[in-house]
Amino acid sequence: MTDSPMVHVTPGLVPPPAATGPEPTLVGLTLFQAGVRVRDRITVDVHGEPYPVSPVSAGFVALRAERLAADQPLAAGALRLGRPVVLVGAAAGAAAALARATGSHWSWTAQPEEVHFLTPPAFVADRAAAIRRRQAPRPEGDLPPQRVTAVGVGPRLYGTAGAVRAALARAGAVVGTDWTFDTTLPAAGLRLPAGAGRHVVPYDTTDYDRTIRGVDTTLTELQRDGVGEIALLVEGNPDTLDVLDGVRLAGRTLDLVPGIPVAVAAAWEVGARLRPHPFGSGLAYLSGLPGRHGQSQTQLRDELSHHLDGGLSCVLVEMTFSELGTAVEAVRRAPVPKTVVVLADYSSPRARMRVAHALSPAELREVIVQGRGVLSTVLVFDDPGGDLARALR
Repeated sequence: MTDSPMVHVTPGLVPPPAATGPEPTLVGLTLFQAGVRVRDRITVDVHGEPYPVSPVSAGFVALRAERLAADQPLAAGALRLGRPVVLVGAAAGAAAALARATGSHWSWTAQPEEVHFLTPPAFVADRAAAIRRRQAPRPEGDLPPQRVTAVGVGPRLYGTAGAVRAALARAGAVVGTDWTFDTTLPAAGLRLPAGAGRHVVPYDTTDYDRTIRGVDTTLTELQRDGVGEIALLVEGNPDTLDVLDGVRLAGRTLDLVPGIPVAVAAAWEVGARLRPHPFGSGLAYLSGLPGRHGQSQTQLRDELSHHLDGGLSCVLVEMTFSELGTAVEAVRRAPVPKTVVVLADYSSPRARMRVAHALSPAELREVIVQGRGVLSTVLVFDDPGGDLARALR
């Protein structure tokens, strides 16, 4: 690609050596630690087993509580579009009122910080359908009990190193994708314990359901062989998106070590170069591949436009084979000009960052196309004069 004045390509590892200062809560571990504490407040029956529907098990909108007064329409609109809303900070009264107004389920926890989760019924229905679709119709019976610890791992562990190493140390086997073993573990400085077997599940970017089935097949084979303690390595946060949808719960105990989704970590580290942090007070975390989650391109376009029109910064994941025109159209139509950052193969030796300011649809399309076919994340945030784009170059 030839650089233009509006497009900049940064080779090598994207983030600085370490993000400095305290992490902004919305792109740190707080939200996902809280998510583990409330993940079983909503359950659906699948083959006679209660399966939790975590409010962060797919995309979500997260807001600092103090922002809600100004962004009430944005939050209510997200819920009506079927997207959970997470409020971080003291917001009990506002959360209860918003839940009543939208028919959403409200759950909250005060540790490590007050966090409120509003989960709309459409989201629960979508997640239930996804879990049922990915579960075997007749789970194999008469297998010995198995404990699976789903461990969130990323290129940096953000305060979870002790819990991650403890889960690995007690495991009789470690299961993960080839990408996790080849790229993530070395970047995080993690080594497998000498006595634990390494079981690799191929990461199929063209058919992620196959990857999910591969995880459960591997766990079942180990269970059949009597391996009772498993560490399942999941990129980022185990509950986010759909890794656990296909993990059968009959005969298993599932524990979680929360992590930060890799794309959210990228938003933290890229945003740490800017003032104010574009993801410090609010963000929407969405899949750019809606068909994988039972949604249409029209739904993605409408939701993305809703968030961008309301001034909410967006993190788009699964852009590897996404419909690029949907994202470009939503960015182009937004009332406030945006900066778009495309992170390709983030955290790997092949990582690239591309930055464009939304003055030209052609330039926007150009930078997004460069991420097609590789593991890509797209960050979008308000930048009326292009100052933030220049700061990233």
